Amino acid sequence: MPSTVLVLGATSRVGSHFVAHPPAGWSVVTAGRTDPRSRGLTVDSHASLDLSDEAAVRGFLRGAKADACVNFAARTDVDGCEKERSDPSAARPTGLPGSAWTLNAELPRWVAEEEERAGRFFVHISTDYVFDGAHGPYPEATPPSPPSEKVSWYGVTKGIGESAVFSSKGPRSVLRISHPYGNPSPGRTDLALTLLAQRREDRLHPLYVDQRITPTWIPDVSTALAAILDLSSTRIYHVASPEVTSPYGFAKALFASRGWRTDDLRTASLASQARDPARAARPVLGGLLVREVHKLDVRPRSFREGIRELLDVEGVPFSPAAVRAR
Repeated sequence: MPSTVLVLGATSRVGSHFVAHPPAGWSVVTAGRTDPRSRGLTVDSHASLDLSDEAAVRGFLRGAKADACVNFAARTDVDGCEKERSDPSAARPTGLPGSAWTLNAELPRWVAEEEERAGRFFVHISTDYVFDGAHGPYPEATPPSPPSEKVSWYGVTKGIGESAVFSSKGPRSVLRISHPYGNPSPGRTDLALTLLAQRREDRLHPLYVDQRITPTWIPDVSTALAAILDLSSTRIYHVASPEVTSPYGFAKALFASRGWRTDDLRTASLASQARDPARAARPVLGGLLVREVHKLDVRPRSFREGIRELLDVEGVPFSPAAVRAR
């Protein structure tokens, strides 16, 4: 009899790939505001649920019939989240429905507590933005950086959320990712697709040369989750490129892989930019070191391998006339 995984945030960039490519032997049920079937995804069932309503979330989970739960739900607009910051030294700002605090800090705690009560295995998806970017790439055992102006409000809330999950006594795991890309779908974008669109429209922005990133190929997240769920492995895992790059380096590799021009790429320095209150801090020396998933026989692709696969995916926006050397 197949096991059942409950997925929260099933229509997110990363969650939608997992739902479309579930682990062998697992059926998928989902809960949240948007029914993934309206996006062309196939699931066994969907429950309409306001993930910012604590009572509704707890009540639903207490009646849920599933063997495991994966939470992809989050507010991920980094600059949008920054507008919600009330005080860099304060842990709790507004708790409005849909806020970064509610979805990134509170929701993971609610779910972890209820899954502990149910004895159900829980996997929470987190990010390298929980770190201040002083000493990256970061190994799995590194705890989130304390709240400060060096950490975006997105990163602060995600760090509080993942700490709540890992502090629970139930069977749980945290999986961190970094700059996910590689799941083209309507209405969704990522680092690679944004760069392709800018190249196509001849409106490339300056790219950071000093920011360390380890971009995550989204299909690798689904592969890692399959192994983690099968083993109910209670650790912190990283899924990211084993090769470190920068936004500039990523763009150069992306365009060069198709023989497109790269000589017009402009550079910028993240570290030297003045602090803009409307723009969130980004980790300069960020990224993730990948070790623990190797023990599950999962080998995340380098960003160069991911780029090669991405450009072979049918439907990726590509206009040779707009990007040929000139």
